[in-house]
Amino acid sequence: MNIYYLGPRGTFSEQALLNYLKQKDGYCVEELKTIPDIVTRLRANKGDEGLVPVENSIEGTVNVTLDMMINDAEGLKIKEEIVIPISHCLIADEIIDFEDIKTIISHPQALAQCREYIRKNLPNATVVNADSTAKAVEEIKNRDDAAAIGNARAAEIYDAKIIDRDIQDVKNNFTRFIVLAHEDSQYTGCDKTTLVFSVPNEPGSLYNILGVFADENINMTKIESRPSRKKIGEYVFWVDIEGHRCDNRIIKALEVLKGKTEFLKVLGSYPKYK
Repeated sequence: MNIYYLGPRGTFSEQALLNYLKQKDGYCVEELKTIPDIVTRLRANKGDEGLVPVENSIEGTVNVTLDMMINDAEGLKIKEEIVIPISHCLIADEIIDFEDIKTIISHPQALAQCREYIRKNLPNATVVNADSTAKAVEEIKNRDDAAAIGNARAAEIYDAKIIDRDIQDVKNNFTRFIVLAHEDSQYTGCDKTTLVFSVPNEPGSLYNILGVFADENINMTKIESRPSRKKIGEYVFWVDIEGHRCDNRIIKALEVLKGKTEFLKVLGSYPKYK
């Protein structure tokens, strides 16, 4: 079985992948360049899996993942979720003083998560975007005036030096990843279900939907709106709820929702990450 992830090595995506593969055998790992690449490959290869980021506790939702799952991932389900702590490091080719750092390189998400640290410690450095945190560490090799923001594994892979650790502005920083496959997971008793839906563009329509979850005592852990891609003012809602699609109360709620929504799709049930 192949499993695809957002490369290259040394990214937080790889760290999440390694966590997922602990005590699992028989997987062949392949890195791909973009989230759409992962979804496209999965749709063409039944039986394979893919790991993609879906949200960060500081910067919020990874919109491309939601959009791909809503519009372009027909036949794919969420099989599992993985949540990892994000600890950013300031990394250079060799130990270097702050005043000698003229350029800071990293992925835009990492730069945003370290915005205040950069402002306080490196106010005169030029900030440069990279395709990934690992790519940023690769780009500062053999440079004596640049530093990257990435994780400790990237520093190890590229034989670079860690100047400072845990530099993210909010220490309680986590990223949630989801594993995509052609089938979701069986009931465990501690599950979540993700679904997407659209509602009529009229007063109270979303309120009526949320009331269905309240009536069945179903807890929502996430709700996010995304443009429908049809016209301005129309949205599709992504909702995570506690419980499995086989739970009686979830079955009952979904039946009611069918009559209140214009579009409804269950993206999968999977064990809640512990």
